[in-house]
Amino acid sequence: MEGPLAALEMLFEPISLMLLCGGTAFGIILGALPGLSATMGLALAMPFAYYLSVEKAMPLLLGVYLGAVIGASIPAILIGIPGNPNAIATVYDGFAMAKKGLAGKALGGATVASFLGGMISLAFLVLLSPQVARFALFFGPPEYFALAVFGLTIIAAVSGKELLKGLAVAVLGFALSLVGLDSMTGVPRFTFGSIYLMDGISLVPALIGLYAFAQVFSDVESLDVFKQIHLLGLKGIKFREILLSPREIASNLRTVLESALIGTGIGAFPGTGASIAVFLAYFRAKRKRPDLGSGVLTGVMAPESANNAVTGGALIPTLALGIPGDSSTAVMLSALIVMGVQPGPLLFRDHIEVVHMIFISLLLANIAMMIFQLIGIRFFVKALAIPPQLLMPLVVVFSTLGCFALQERISDVLIALAFGLGGYVMEKGGFPKAPLLLGLILGPIAEPQFRRSMVLFQGDWTQFFSRPISLALFALTAVALLSPVLRRKGR
Repeated sequence: MEGPLAALEMLFEPISLMLLCGGTAFGIILGALPGLSATMGLALAMPFAYYLSVEKAMPLLLGVYLGAVIGASIPAILIGIPGNPNAIATVYDGFAMAKKGLAGKALGGATVASFLGGMISLAFLVLLSPQVARFALFFGPPEYFALAVFGLTIIAAVSGKELLKGLAVAVLGFALSLVGLDSMTGVPRFTFGSIYLMDGISLVPALIGLYAFAQVFSDVESLDVFKQIHLLGLKGIKFREILLSPREIASNLRTVLESALIGTGIGAFPGTGASIAVFLAYFRAKRKRPDLGSGVLTGVMAPESANNAVTGGALIPTLALGIPGDSSTAVMLSALIVMGVQPGPLLFRDHIEVVHMIFISLLLANIAMMIFQLIGIRFFVKALAIPPQLLMPLVVVFSTLGCFALQERISDVLIALAFGLGGYVMEKGGFPKAPLLLGLILGPIAEPQFRRSMVLFQGDWTQFFSRPISLALFALTAVALLSPVLRRKGR
């Protein structure tokens, strides 16, 4: 009991609680700005964290981390523009609900699902950190490649009835992910001599282009889509419109639990990220509810539960192995090291009070996130009272700033503009946009892992099917892709 009591004593100092609450509020605001991710928020908070002791720095960083995760759902639901790539799946039903005048209900559902997903992943973090982390060590290049291939099953969910168009767009996204320096040889690929393409096409400019600029291009043709949303902003919402009924919670509880398990599991494998988890959770929910995409609460709660569950999952390898689960936990890992705390197996022996403090900080940050988000929803919706003629230029300005702030390069803004024009053309042609981003997400995982596998096993491709985990993932991929076809034939 000495560890938990010492952690509680450190955390319940007024300054620690203020830093945790302030970090959470800052994270929510930052996450709501398109293009500004949790990683960027942590990077902004790091200079302050370096001057703090570990018992004050970690509550601040964890608050920013969780706040930015839920903050990205705000623009995704209200204006159909995800704050970061992890909120793309939330757009499908969240924005559709907003257009029906149910923005408050959608934001309330996202908040509750995020809280439950975070608490479930925290339970796994506390109970299974060493065990799950040890299992993750069995993942070599073939397993990561198989996991990326399994991610292709998501395309069926986000493409709707246009599966062939979705696959074609995903192939284009995968091809675009090859632009830049070869990760293994350093040779430039498809850069056409441009130094701006040496680093490849960043995901954030592509996201902003496809979902912010393309959305604006479509909306300026007709602002009718925002009439209902604008009226909702003028009218405002009452607090009871935000809260979910016991029936709504009960009917979605199983989906939230399954999505949280998906998020925790995916987050525990270093380098996979929340983007895969949220789409897998959405795909899982859509198999049970084919009407997802038309403005269904389940379509908001499933990805948001998985998204926040990744936070606890990503901390499992970070704390137990010293291997960051994603870019955000990499920032927190560096903060711990600078403060003289070395993550890894010995962390649970030498700094058990720090481990317990992180666990309790996550618990309090989840509670603070839910409270601040529920209180803030009425103010977020009030922002929709801005006339569409002014709202659209503001979206362009903030999206451009978020794009430029990534690496302070004008080339990122130009890439976003190009993707915006491409996304506008895709919408007119009936091509789904999400598979393009999926190709950009899965490409940097699949291609290097495939090549490493071939080098490691001297070109023996049978190794992909002789290892139990990779074989199981390929089998799941086949089942997921073939089952819709077989069901249609059965009818």
